[in-house]
Amino acid sequence: MQSVLFITILFLVALAWPSTAQAPSTPIPISSSSYAFSRGSLSSATTVDLWIDLGCSDCLNDWPLLEQVYDKYSDDVRFNYHLFPLPYHQFAFLLAKSANCVALHGSPGDVFNFFDTVYTPSNQALIYNPATANMTYNEVMTTTVSKFVTDSSNSLSASDFLDFMASDYDCEQNTRYQFKNAALSSIYGTPMYTINGVTVTDGLSTIEDWTTFLDGLVSSPL
Repeated sequence: MQSVLFITILFLVALAWPSTAQAPSTPIPISSSSYAFSRGSLSSATTVDLWIDLGCSDCLNDWPLLEQVYDKYSDDVRFNYHLFPLPYHQFAFLLAKSANCVALHGSPGDVFNFFDTVYTPSNQALIYNPATANMTYNEVMTTTVSKFVTDSSNSLSASDFLDFMASDYDCEQNTRYQFKNAALSSIYGTPMYTINGVTVTDGLSTIEDWTTFLDGLVSSPL
């Protein structure tokens, strides 16, 4: 009798014990927002998501093409820009946080001006690892990045920018959410692109390549 009772108890415990064999097919979102910066046709059924790192030389090389794609399809496609500051780019997180500060406290569209400023080759060279190897975080922020901000926004002074970077928790938190959302989306490098949720890892190196992908979707949206 005792052995039967013991087996019964084990069976009930096994039923109640939480199973780890099955994982959710879709990751649980960490936020209701992806914290992407969006522009173009915001109601379009065709969406391009771009994961970029503001301290990445590959993103710098792609940026003129991405601007060309945006100019061609801005009336027909929604473009979502996600910041994914890679840890081996020493000041990528600072640049991403600065972009969020500009988006929160600058004028509409200033964040894209900031992208353009950062992706100017002469500016990009100022924030690469070799150029900043002997500089502190605050030195890079006050002497280099603050100038990027004032060059990008007429409504955000250098002193206000520095104050917001020190005191506005949302600037920091939004940047963390962007990184975590990229990780949840299985993004592992920059730049990476998805079109209507499908990751395209190759074949988007020219405007003709992008046209091949987007023209059919724009003319015959799903």
